[in-house]
Amino acid sequence: MVPLARAFVDRGDEVAWAATAGVAPRLEREGFTVHPAGQSSETSFGEAMRRFPEIQDLPPAERPNAFFPQFFGAVLAPAMVADLLPVARAFEPEVLVCDQAELGGPIAAALLGVPNVTHSFGGLIPAVRMAGAARAVAPIWEAHGLDPRPYAGTYDHLYLDIYPPSMQAADVSHVPFSQHLRPETFVTGEEVPLPPLVTESTPAPLVYVTFGTAFNSNPELVSTVLAGVRDLPVRVVLTVGPSVDPDAVGPQPANVHVARYIPQTQLLPYCQAVVSHAGSGTLLAALARGLPQLCLPQGADQFANADACVAAAAGRALHPGTVTVESVRAEMELVLADAAYRAAAERIAAEILAMPSPAEVADVMATRFGGD
Repeated sequence: MVPLARAFVDRGDEVAWAATAGVAPRLEREGFTVHPAGQSSETSFGEAMRRFPEIQDLPPAERPNAFFPQFFGAVLAPAMVADLLPVARAFEPEVLVCDQAELGGPIAAALLGVPNVTHSFGGLIPAVRMAGAARAVAPIWEAHGLDPRPYAGTYDHLYLDIYPPSMQAADVSHVPFSQHLRPETFVTGEEVPLPPLVTESTPAPLVYVTFGTAFNSNPELVSTVLAGVRDLPVRVVLTVGPSVDPDAVGPQPANVHVARYIPQTQLLPYCQAVVSHAGSGTLLAALARGLPQLCLPQGADQFANADACVAAAAGRALHPGTVTVESVRAEMELVLADAAYRAAAERIAAEILAMPSPAEVADVMATRFGGD
């Protein structure tokens, strides 16, 4: 969402954020005014597991339809609405732009009488999942004297779709107002020294392995994947996230570098392939670079992302229960050996590049909602 916010600032518009305290400092470093609102995902996740323990009993691919409504609706939305309303009333916005999973924003927008714009974080959330979210937040709408809205009010005014059109598999008939927006990486200007393994001149392909920052806490899985990749004739960079000790994966051969964090904008230009959990940020950043992928979905929207990547012939996937050292090695050999995967990823990269830029979309929104 930062590139769009920057585009509004560049237009001369005034932008304020309401975000959890954990991300506020990062946004403030980018020059934004930030008002702490809502409760942290870490606190909320524990609450969701206590209140809805039955979710854990579901197969991994079935959990998102149950988890999304309860976590983002029943648990997160009440605190966000309570904190967001006074901030929004004082700021008097002409439009609210909310993440697809931030379900308090549409309620605040309705109470202020301003449009709510839903900014996607990946592919369109399945209608059944958003219908469940609408039921979860209906009591909050009613508590404020409002009639609950279909799909939690997230599609009432405008939906900003960052997913490449050719990969959009979901039915979009329930989304009346949609605008494509090129997905762009949040570039902070922060750079880290790249290890020599990355920048050295060698024919060995560079493979990036990551499970992001929310699904990186399974050391057995990470070790299995790393063992499946490192014995191939490749160089490997594994990032484990800021909360994991790189030494936790144990000693590695010379063709492997393990780090907590390397900005993807620095690393991906050197890569030939990516192995990941198929989180939307990593998936789209890699595709924008034309990189084929091995997707190992763990939860959330990752199963849909992996399916879309496979359907687009831009990569392969292994679902939970099928990830072994041998299966990872075999799948990576196919991804690296078959040029068709790279060609498909490059076609999607061209499609992403052709999508409207944040600056263009900011202008469209200003015209649509009465700005200058």
